[in-house]
Amino acid sequence: MMMNWNEVIGHQDAVTMVKAMLSTGKMPHALLFTGSAGIGKSLLAKLVAAGILCSSDCEKPCGHCHSCVLFGRSEHPDFIQVAPDGATIKIDQIRLLKNVAALTPAIGAGRVCLIEDAELMTVQAANSLLKLLEEPPPGLIFILIAGTSKPLLSTILSRCRKVSFHPLPASVLEQALVHRGYEPAAAAIAARLSGGRMGKALTLLAPDGLVSRDMALQLLASIGQEGMTVVWEQTTKLAGLDTKDIVTVLGFFLYLLRDLLMVTGQYGEQLLYNIDLVQELAGLVPAWSECRCMAAITAVKNTIRAIEGNANTRLALEELLINLKDWPEKGE
Repeated sequence: MMMNWNEVIGHQDAVTMVKAMLSTGKMPHALLFTGSAGIGKSLLAKLVAAGILCSSDCEKPCGHCHSCVLFGRSEHPDFIQVAPDGATIKIDQIRLLKNVAALTPAIGAGRVCLIEDAELMTVQAANSLLKLLEEPPPGLIFILIAGTSKPLLSTILSRCRKVSFHPLPASVLEQALVHRGYEPAAAAIAARLSGGRMGKALTLLAPDGLVSRDMALQLLASIGQEGMTVVWEQTTKLAGLDTKDIVTVLGFFLYLLRDLLMVTGQYGEQLLYNIDLVQELAGLVPAWSECRCMAAITAVKNTIRAIEGNANTRLALEELLINLKDWPEKGE
C-alpha cells in the first residue's frame, strides 16, 4: 500500500514540522508522538518512517522507489516495530531490539525503529531502552508513539523531540469523512462522537460501530422504568462485557447525559453529539432535570475510574444503577 501525505487529515503543525525534518535531513535521533488513540499519530509516524528510509531526491516518501515499495508491503528489512506483548512492552523485547539495532542496514544508510504504546514499557524495559537512546547506533532513528508521555521516564523524554496531536474540529473531520464517500448524516454523527479522532470515527461508521452507543441509550431509558428488575438485568448485561467495552458504553452514557443537559437547557440541537437521537432525548427530558443529569455525570465518571482501577465490576455497576434510579425518590 503506497502511503502519501494526503492521507493525513489536519495536524498541520505536526505535518509541517516533520516534513521540514525530512526535506532538510535534520532528523533527531528520537521522536515522540503523543495523543489519544485513533487521532492519527500512528499514520504520521509510519509516513515519517517511510520518508526516512525513502531513497528519492524528491518529496519523501515518494511511494515509488524500492524502499517505499517494500515499506508499503510491510517487508522493509530496515524498519523495526515493537508493540506490547500482552499488557506491556517487556525487557526481553528491548534486548532483542538491541541485537537487531546493532546490525548494518540492509538497503540504505539508516534504519527506523517504531515503538507503539511506548508508555506501556515496564520499568526494566524503559531503562534498557534509555541506554540505547543514550548511545544510538549510527543511522538508527527511533519513533515512539504514546497516548500520554506521563508514564515515560523523564530521561527518555529529554532525549526525544516531542510532537503532540490534538483532536480535530468536528467540521474538519466531517468533511474528510464525506470526501471518503460516507453519507453526510452518518459522517456528522461519527465526527461528533469520535472526539475529533479519525480512527474512532471510522470505527463508529463500521456496520456495528454504534452498538455500544445504543446500549448506553437503552440503559438511560431503562432507568425510568418501575421496579429494581431493570437494575439486575442491565448490570448482568454490562458485566458480561470486557472491561474496555464496559468503559466504552459508560463513555457513550456520558455523551447522552451531556446531550440531555443541552436539550433540558434548550441550547439547541447544533450543540448535540447524538444529533440522530433528538426525538429520543426529548422524550427523556421530563425524567432528567439539570440537577439529576449533573449528579449522574459525576457518578458515571466515578464508576469508570473505579472499574479502570480494578474494582469489582458488577458491584460498581450495581451501585451506579441503584443510585441513578434512587435519586428521583430523594426529591433531588
